[in-house]
Amino acid sequence: MNIPNALFSQGMYGDGVAIEPSGYQLFAPYAGIVTALPETAHCITLVAKNGLRFYIQLGMNSHTMMGEGFKRIAKVGQQYKAGDVLLEFDLIKMRRRLDSTLSAFTVQNPQNLSAIQGHYYQAIATKDVAMTLYI
Repeated sequence: MNIPNALFSQGMYGDGVAIEPSGYQLFAPYAGIVTALPETAHCITLVAKNGLRFYIQLGMNSHTMMGEGFKRIAKVGQQYKAGDVLLEFDLIKMRRRLDSTLSAFTVQNPQNLSAIQGHYYQAIATKDVAMTLYI
């Protein structure tokens, strides 16, 4: 993954894609359960019904914002369906405070997949495919 952060670019958070956000909401990419969501709401971990675990971080080094500009909509343990709003964020504030608003969408257990194919274009809400996972 080509992203300006060594932890992500070296695969420490798994394999996936980087997306430049254009809105103010993070929508659930599939049905599953929220397994981790810190008070700072800059990232979220989701587990799909098939066991795939996704980590999504909004912006690089966004933890330094200490939750300012991020709002939790979902809760840990909550089941959700594809398209549900999980988080809201202030993209203008992120652009002012962060070196990069590029956001990482990674599969934390990629060993369960035969391949991940990223689709590198601007994703629009819930309508576009960001990556294809091959089992």
